[in-house]
Amino acid sequence: MDRKIRVLVVAAEAWRGDDSGGNTLNNFFEGMQGVEFAQIYCDDRMPQNNVCNRYFQIPQSDVIKGALLHRKVGHVLSEAEFAPQSHPGEGNQFSTRGEKQTLKEKIVRWCKSLRPEILITARMLLWQCSNWKTQELETFIRDFNPDVIYAPCYAFPQHLALDRYVKDYTGKKMITWSADDCYSLRHYSLDPFFWINRFWNRHCLRKTYPYYDEFYSISEEEAEEMEPVVRKKIGILRKGVVVPDSFTPREVHQPIKFIYAGGLYLNRHRSLIEIANTLRKLNADNEVKAELHIYTGSQLSEKDSKLLNDGKTAFNHGLISPDELANIYKDCDVAIHCESFDLKYRLMTRLSFSTKIIDCFQSGCAILAIAWEEHTGIKCLKRNDAAICVTSVKDIEATVTRIVENPQLIKKYALMAYECEKRNHRIEDVQKTLYDAFARNSE
Repeated sequence: MDRKIRVLVVAAEAWRGDDSGGNTLNNFFEGMQGVEFAQIYCDDRMPQNNVCNRYFQIPQSDVIKGALLHRKVGHVLSEAEFAPQSHPGEGNQFSTRGEKQTLKEKIVRWCKSLRPEILITARMLLWQCSNWKTQELETFIRDFNPDVIYAPCYAFPQHLALDRYVKDYTGKKMITWSADDCYSLRHYSLDPFFWINRFWNRHCLRKTYPYYDEFYSISEEEAEEMEPVVRKKIGILRKGVVVPDSFTPREVHQPIKFIYAGGLYLNRHRSLIEIANTLRKLNADNEVKAELHIYTGSQLSEKDSKLLNDGKTAFNHGLISPDELANIYKDCDVAIHCESFDLKYRLMTRLSFSTKIIDCFQSGCAILAIAWEEHTGIKCLKRNDAAICVTSVKDIEATVTRIVENPQLIKKYALMAYECEKRNHRIEDVQKTLYDAFARNSE
């Protein structure tokens, strides 16, 4: 193809680096040559990236007004709404709100963290009652005239309906990627609305799977489970990193710096509290041997906040930009990836390979991975001997103590993480896979 391939991204989240889904879009597409992007997304926030500059926004607030007040749903973002702003050392990013979150954004983020199932059901019903299939949306799609569609797979009927609509309207091939267990019934919940939502999702997924022309998954385990369901071969696609040609582990700090960056929902904070409590014991003789530094936008109870921000051993710095975080990682020793050991959340994240694992690889730190033994991310790390792995709560204290008392272990596993990312996670290989898929499906 002589001109650039036009890719229409259909996603739930705004394309921005401080959101997990948006961060993955950045990773997949930033710097990709020969491709032009536009996005349709279902989020109240503004995009913030260096890749895409054409957007159709369907905010949840519009959906509510559309269902209850018969208002218009969705609109094309004007350039003034996401005008590029220059920040020293960060390049141009799309934002109208600066670095601080607005009150509205904080409330939306907090509500999302709660995720009560009855509200999810209500949200799906509002979409059913809202007229989001507008002339303006059709015009946006027609004006961009995509060659191919990239639509990550979500376990929400409204997003799946949007995928089907765009596919039907354009007649173009659609590529999808899944990062979570959207389909199986291997879950635990006593909430009847959880199961109403789950079976509704499964129905909509079965209806939507034939619309996808090419499938990718973040994990081998999910691909194996889902290939008989979707009746297509599923490729493996994870976030990539820029891998240096050589790597020398950094000298270990004194005190040793542990770092966790990411959400604390799904009770992940409980694993961090175990780490913090262990470090407090090791620091009890007034010699600070190690510190835990946390960077998150998640809200915690007053009790848990004190445990994870005591001013001596544990420090919660709040949410910072990806560029700031990349620099802070370079000044740390052990990057933490953790999941909850609660039955409900163990099953919920069973097939997830957290994108934060790739961020840990890129940090240059040794990786401390904490999750139950069936978690696909920790299984992959153990297969590659790329991290210090803990698969039981009772082993956290002994493992963290061993790390603090043996700094050479940190240097050893920092090197082993590098060897793993060099073998498996080169960004050029990830982007070539995606570009070839776009080219193949746009012919």
